[in-house]
Amino acid sequence: MNNSTRSRLGALAMLAMSLAVTPALAEEPIALGWVGPLSPPGNYSGGQEMQWAVQLGVDEINKAGGVLGRQLQVTYEDTKGQPAEGSAAAVRLITKNNVSAIFGEFHSSVALAEIEEAHKYGVPWVGTDVWADDVTAKQYPEVFRVSPANSLVYVKAADWTVEQGFKNVAIIAENTDFGQGGAKIIASELQAKNVANTLVTIDLNQQDFTPALLRLMSQSPRPDAIQMVIAGQAQYQLVKQACQLGLAPTAETKLIGSSGLLQKEVWEVTGACAKNLLIVNVAQPKSQWNDKAKAFVAAFTERYKRAPTGVALEAYDTLGVVVEGIRKAGSADRAAIVKALEAVKYEGANATYNFPATKTPAWAFHQFMDVPFTIIQYTAENQSPEEAAIVYPKNWATTDKILP
Repeated sequence: MNNSTRSRLGALAMLAMSLAVTPALAEEPIALGWVGPLSPPGNYSGGQEMQWAVQLGVDEINKAGGVLGRQLQVTYEDTKGQPAEGSAAAVRLITKNNVSAIFGEFHSSVALAEIEEAHKYGVPWVGTDVWADDVTAKQYPEVFRVSPANSLVYVKAADWTVEQGFKNVAIIAENTDFGQGGAKIIASELQAKNVANTLVTIDLNQQDFTPALLRLMSQSPRPDAIQMVIAGQAQYQLVKQACQLGLAPTAETKLIGSSGLLQKEVWEVTGACAKNLLIVNVAQPKSQWNDKAKAFVAAFTERYKRAPTGVALEAYDTLGVVVEGIRKAGSADRAAIVKALEAVKYEGANATYNFPATKTPAWAFHQFMDVPFTIIQYTAENQSPEEAAIVYPKNWATTDKILP
């Protein structure tokens, strides 16, 4: 056999090999985009936990063979709690990464910027922990939400406040869509029940809350409860300074926060000041965990050496909802996924999700309605949310007393 014949045979062999592997190479990963705060002034501890939960889920799915025979590939975008960053991130994910869907986010104002791009390009967007009513009230067909709307949770929180006998409530709210929207709902509900209330508005970049807290201390009568409607890290400093001033949490004035206080970093920043904090927690209590929740908590704790919070459960389930939409669509096509999500019924770790097309009230459109919701209280230092006392609702409560 001469050299020319050998060369021709070698070329034929190479061609045969390339044809044999072409089908496998054609199955490119399904591209998805995650958005959320991983640096200040956003709630970076919450965002980091969300990212961890998502990556855990991605690894589990890919190890099991992927979706529709394809691996998942998630691009993570740090939106820093800033609307402009969220908008830019959404455009990059859509036009550069060619993602089939976008999901995540912790800050409502950022989410509102992102959904404009998702709607413009027809890309499904699923929100993890964004509460402003307007996120779903715009009724964009591409937008879905697994977390509660302000109107879904803060009406209940305000009613609980009234049931506890509080007579003079201060509302400290961030100057964002989430903060001002939530404050308006709480104030309206309290006013309807003849409970006096005062609104204090703060900036997410603010670090010194002493003047505002001193004004509350000088009020007569002094507030017997302070409801914080804040998603950012500003809550940490607010808790610390209220404690150092002797305002709250005390026997005279209770302090109620949101999901931004669930991560263990609250103890690192505030120390013992976080003891007796009351927190709105979007999660089922440990007694209600299904097998998927138990497996997730075990895997998350093993990998990251810390217990997950309700925010992590929401993030893990948001990925699950998106993947179920892809499976149901039988495709990674954006329009097909949107249509599939409208009909999805997905059993996650935290709940079984569906997204009704209800148009009244406006915020109920594509809003998961049966959101698990508790109010917990840290009763000892360095407690995790799952170890904390549950004070609401009554059917899940582990105590009927609020400390101190």
